[in-house]
Amino acid sequence: MKTNRHHSGFTLLEVMIAVTVFAVIATTISQTTSQSVGNLLYLQDKTLASFVAENRLTEVRLSGYPNVGDSNDVVDMAGREWRVNTKVENTEFPDTRRVTVAVASIDDKESSLATIATIMGKY
Repeated sequence: MKTNRHHSGFTLLEVMIAVTVFAVIATTISQTTSQSVGNLLYLQDKTLASFVAENRLTEVRLSGYPNVGDSNDVVDMAGREWRVNTKVENTEFPDTRRVTVAVASIDDKESSLATIATIMGKY
C-alpha cells in the first residue's frame, strides 16, 4: 500500500539560512547604530567645549588688555568639568596680543576638543 503524504513547511537547511541572514543583518544594524551614537556623543562634547572656549575668550576680552602668560583652569558647564588652557602671547605688532583658548574634557590630558584664537589690541 502506497500512501501519498504531502508535508508542508520549511526544511532545516532553509531555516538555518534564514537565521544566518537575519543574524548578519542584525549585526550590521547594531554596529551602524553604535557608530552613530558614538559620533553623536563626540559632537556633543565638541560643541560644549566650543561654548566653554567662547565663554573664556569673552571673559578675557571683558577684563581688558591681558598679561602675557599661561593659565590652566577647571570650568564647570552643562554638569561637566572642563580643562581650560588660556595662553596669551605677544605678536610682532606693538600693543597686540594673541589669545589662544584650548578646552578638553577633564579626563583627557592629551588632546583638546576645541581651540579658539584671537588677536587683542591695547587700545
